[in-house]
Amino acid sequence: MNARRVTMAGCALILLLGTGAALAQSCVSSIPDPAPDARYLMKSDGTVVDRDTGLMWMRCAVGQAWDATQKTCTGTAKTFTWKAALAEVQAVNSASYAGYQDWRLPNLRELTSLVRYACPDPAINVKAFPATPGETFWTSTPVASSYGLGWGVDFTTGQAYFQAYGNAFPIRLVRAGAFAY
Repeated sequence: MNARRVTMAGCALILLLGTGAALAQSCVSSIPDPAPDARYLMKSDGTVVDRDTGLMWMRCAVGQAWDATQKTCTGTAKTFTWKAALAEVQAVNSASYAGYQDWRLPNLRELTSLVRYACPDPAINVKAFPATPGETFWTSTPVASSYGLGWGVDFTTGQAYFQAYGNAFPIRLVRAGAFAY
């Protein structure tokens, strides 16, 4: 009987997701939240400033578009190999996204600073970074001990993993200084 209930609940979840209904992010209250809403200065131009680090981030993944009226990201995040991600940064800078031409791929510490472990899938502040896919995002950090591997951050769980440069993942760009602990 329990297996049948689980199967029926799973079917209901699939039906709910199939209708396009959005499920709210759920957080574990016993885990401290390092990324509350007050940490971010959310701007109408599709950027957000992290008050803790001083870094400015794109609110949307590259390929998505900022909708200032709805205060969300629309469309689908593009995926890039590591080399193509670095080339895409040049294209974004040529287009002067939000009036800036100094966007870059974040390093591993910068991207992991956005992780919200208490709130998985996506493990990020969804008010500051709406419609973030729960996927691995590339960083600019190569794996020092192995040629052909770079670090990525999985926003389903918040964990960092090394990935082969040929794998394709979304990117979120950052600007304004280096961030180091």
